[in-house]
Amino acid sequence: MVRGQAVGWLACAAVAVSLAGCGGGSTVDASCDVDGVSHEIEHILSEADAELGTLTSLSCADDWAHATVQVVEPTGERAESFLLRGSDMGWILSSPMDACVEGGPIAIPEALRDVACAAEG
Repeated sequence: MVRGQAVGWLACAAVAVSLAGCGGGSTVDASCDVDGVSHEIEHILSEADAELGTLTSLSCADDWAHATVQVVEPTGERAESFLLRGSDMGWILSSPMDACVEGGPIAIPEALRDVACAAEG
């Protein structure tokens, strides 16, 4: 196991533990690929010198996932949302601006439209 894989695995394990220990603060759809989504978010954040703190919400529909997380940066913590689309290669970060366009080429499922497109409205 290379260092990057170990870090990703540890981050996924930490998310799983924090979710199991959080009584009321998190809403995570049990049908979602929590490990896969968490791993991709951790990868995205690592490129920005940030870390995944807590997964506070995760909703999935079809091959899409919308997550809200606490991002840990050297300057503090902040909430951030991620819209991801599943593919044969794993989870891919998607732009809500593109996915929320009515009739656009990348159509987000209606089940996620309200939560993922709220800021784009």
